[in-house]
Parts: sequence; structure tokens; C-alpha cells
Amino acid sequence: MNCYLTEQELLPYQNIMDELTMEDAQMASSLIDGYLGRSFALSQFTDRIKLRKGRGKLSHSPVASVDKVVGVSRSMFGKVKSEMSPEVIDLDPEMDGYFTLENDSTDLTAMVFNTVPEMLLVTYTSGFAEYPQRLKDACGMLACNIRQAKSFAGAKQLTSLDFQVLMTDDSFFTSDIKLLLKGLSYDVRNV
Repeated sequence: MNCYLTEQELLPYQNIMDELTMEDAQMASSLIDGYLGRSFALSQFTDRIKLRKGRGKLSHSPVASVDKVVGVSRSMFGKVKSEMSPEVIDLDPEMDGYFTLENDSTDLTAMVFNTVPEMLLVTYTSGFAEYPQRLKDACGMLACNIRQAKSFAGAKQLTSLDFQVLMTDDSFFTSDIKLLLKGLSYDVRNV
């Protein structure tokens, strides 16, 4: 299970809430993933992308790295797969997953023999190598709220049903936390 805070980053929050643990931060990270509907931990994906005018979109952003590209093109012998250099994927600066195929085989010979790929199989890594401060702040605040809810309820462990109730409670998943997460977007100008 991933956690958006390290033990060092959790220390300031432990000064606020005495019994705050890494387990609380891990629960907070899981709740944030559930709230946003995605995880920001580094994960590897493989997408099948049909190109339109040399453009395509990877389904998971932000893209940390492109690991492998296989082009699929039609020839007189049927479909042909050929491995390509990952550098042919030119990601847009907004890091939203859109890219342009910078293929050097767009010359006349490639056009005549139809070796320009019509589809790509792209293996890539998505997520943050280093988490944004907004995400860390939201995780720390939510971990404090989890610890506080545990101490009020006298519970040693909250069940998933308790989490469903608590996520709808504004005193638990506060508007400040929601605002931090709402404004969370990957922008290369902010990194």
C-alpha cells in the first residue's frame, strides 16, 4: 500500500495529534485515492492507441516515462508489428496524456508501402516521482481527522462502512481537504 507521506513528513502532524501513526497516513492515502478515483503512485500501464493524424492520448496521466513503443501497421502481408524508440512519443507540455508521434518513417517510401503505424502499443509509467505538496498537506490533515475519529469512537480499527459514512461527513473530509484535492493537477510549470 502506498503512502503519500514519509515518516519525516508526518512529524509536524504528530506534534498536533499525539498518537498519529503511519497507519493513519496510509488510510488517508487510500481515502484520497478513493475520493479522486485514481492513485498518484508510480504505476506501469500498457495502452493500445489508435492514431488520428499522428496524435494519440495515453489514458493515465501524468506520464512519468515512456518505456516501450510497438507500432502496428498494415502491409501487403497483413499486420506488421515493429518496435520503435520511446523517443518517437512527443508528450504535450500540459502532461495530460496527449502526444504526437514523431515518426521518422513519414517519407515517400513509407507512405507508398504503408509502413506508417496506424496503432501503437505503448508501455509507460504514470504517476508522480515526488508527490506535490498539496497532496501531502491533504494527506496529513486527513490522517489527523482519522486519528481523531478513532479516539472519539474508541475504535481500534475503522471498518470500510465507517469510512463510507465518514467521507460524507464534512467534519471528517473537510472543505479545506476537498479544496486542496480539487486544485490538484499536474502542471509542469508548478514542478
